[in-house]
Amino acid sequence: MKSGWRLGAVGVAFAVMFAVLTLQLWQVQVVATDTYVREAENSQIKFVNTPAPRGQIVDRAGRQLAGTTTALSAVVDGALVPEGEVDELVSLLAAFTGLGSAEVREVVADARDRGDRRVIVRDLDEQDAIYLAEHTEDFVGVSVVPVPQRTYPYGNLASGVLGYIGRPDATDIEAGARPTDILGKAGLEKQYDVLLQGEEGAIKYQVDAYRAVLDVLGEDFPDAGNQLILELDIDLQEVLENALRDGLELARNQYNEDGCDPGSEDEGTEDKGCPVRAVGVVQNVNTGAILAMGSVPNFDPGLFVNFDKEVFDALPDGALTNFAVQGQYAPASTFKALTYVMAMEEGISPEGVDSVEDEILCAGQLAAAALGEGSQQVFQNWTRADDGQQDIHTALVRSCNTYFWELTLSLWNQYKGTEQENLLQDWARLAGFDEETGIDLPFEKEGIIPDRALFTRWADEGDPRLDPSRLEFLSPWFGGDLFQAAVGQGSVLATPVQLATAYAALVNGGTVWQPRVVAEVRTEDGSIVQSMPPTVLNQIDDLSASTVRALRNDLQQVVNNARGTAHSAFADFGPELAQVGGKTGTAEIIKRRVDEDGNVIQESVTTALFVGVAPIDDPEWVVVVIVERGGSGGGIAAPTAKPILQFLLDQPITEVQAGVEAD
Repeated sequence: MKSGWRLGAVGVAFAVMFAVLTLQLWQVQVVATDTYVREAENSQIKFVNTPAPRGQIVDRAGRQLAGTTTALSAVVDGALVPEGEVDELVSLLAAFTGLGSAEVREVVADARDRGDRRVIVRDLDEQDAIYLAEHTEDFVGVSVVPVPQRTYPYGNLASGVLGYIGRPDATDIEAGARPTDILGKAGLEKQYDVLLQGEEGAIKYQVDAYRAVLDVLGEDFPDAGNQLILELDIDLQEVLENALRDGLELARNQYNEDGCDPGSEDEGTEDKGCPVRAVGVVQNVNTGAILAMGSVPNFDPGLFVNFDKEVFDALPDGALTNFAVQGQYAPASTFKALTYVMAMEEGISPEGVDSVEDEILCAGQLAAAALGEGSQQVFQNWTRADDGQQDIHTALVRSCNTYFWELTLSLWNQYKGTEQENLLQDWARLAGFDEETGIDLPFEKEGIIPDRALFTRWADEGDPRLDPSRLEFLSPWFGGDLFQAAVGQGSVLATPVQLATAYAALVNGGTVWQPRVVAEVRTEDGSIVQSMPPTVLNQIDDLSASTVRALRNDLQQVVNNARGTAHSAFADFGPELAQVGGKTGTAEIIKRRVDEDGNVIQESVTTALFVGVAPIDDPEWVVVVIVERGGSGGGIAAPTAKPILQFLLDQPITEVQAGVEAD
């Protein structure tokens, strides 16, 4: 009796469970059919991103310096390549492209892993494009699509400013970039990368379980990036770079008439005295706008679009660096314009006279025992011989070191150890030296304006820039250091763009403008996204109009007076010569090396500098030229700047020829 009841209960339980299962099956097959169909369909939809064209970069006249063209490319879409098709696809692509199987497999695997597109062949010719289009069933997941490709119509021209593009590195990826992204890596391409990148598009595919494409369900087209309108004038840029190349070649021929090879800084076998590069900047005096900028040798940014390792490996040392913002140079005698202004405004004159208008002997050398222990005791003028009686004006025209050292000795004796000891440094910082200018280019370097506080910090930190012998003295800062600073030597360093910015302020009446390359950012259809108006960094309130007039006049005499250090360099300038002013400089750098026998060899190399201003009666442009290891400012740098100033003043351009060797 009990056994029958138990069997009945079990039967009922089974009947209930079967009924529940039947009900659930009915729910799935009938009630929820539409829902599950939709989910199945959605699971077979793939979205594939399509890259956006980078925005154009154009000069002030609208001429395209960097653009984007469409190249037909063979693209592997990883989302559409089934696992079972990989081996055959790799084999077919290797045969079609001529690439190694391992390289093709890596591209396919990367595309599949990321479910994204990878270009396997860029810029297909018409025949190959047709072949792939006709054999899509064989090349599963491969399609011929128009892919944006960066172009640089002017090749090497302005490459230091434009920069280049490339794949993200580890730091970029950590910051959120995808391995397939194209990013700006230097120059404006890097500085304005976010604005230049457009909005990606997407294609919506319906695929089956094996990733075969059933249909294209729709496409959102990409939007191009924003356009940069520059202050640069590409015609002026071409004149600048041609002049720099001619000046560099002139310097090399002057150094060795049979030519010379500067080689790599790291190899140690080439001629280290050989002139290595030339750098130039043209800046608007009244706005800070950069009209031209560059250094040579440089590079073609297109190299990084279709990377060519052989071409890359053959680039000269430093070709990828924009030395106009990254090069740190002793400004040498070009810095005397700053010392001149300080002396005029602060009433500092050589000892023994009442005013800077009084003359003293520009001696061939100055014995400076009064500077005390630790300092250099004898300083040689560049002429090595007495150069006659000079006031501050003639001293600037003749670049008399002795006169400016006498000024500095007076400053040192009056203010040593007081707050006013840094009068020269304070003026330099007001003019924009010693810190970044904030130019809209990446990797800008600071300069150095040395003083007692800096040398004390270096001593405390064990900085290798400070000779350990200085630690034997009460203070590591000597009067001789101020002597060197007054003529732009010693530890003073400035970038070319700092030098241009400071000179612009000194001749425009005291306004320090922030240098800038980009004038506006616009959308593809021309709407303004961002405007970059002129920005004032500082106003030198204590700079008097009379000092500005005197400085302009004396800079004009450097070029136009027969005794001026740049006079010979501009002999064939043309009828507008009277509108040119400038200052030469020759930086002497002591290099030490160890020869094969272990002996320390001390060598002196000179870097040539010139800063030009025009038109001098109402300045509009500052031109800075630096030729590394190039010789003298009057002999090499000033002649190199001449064609640039001729172009600016609408004069016929004449050949770059050596001037008389002068500081």
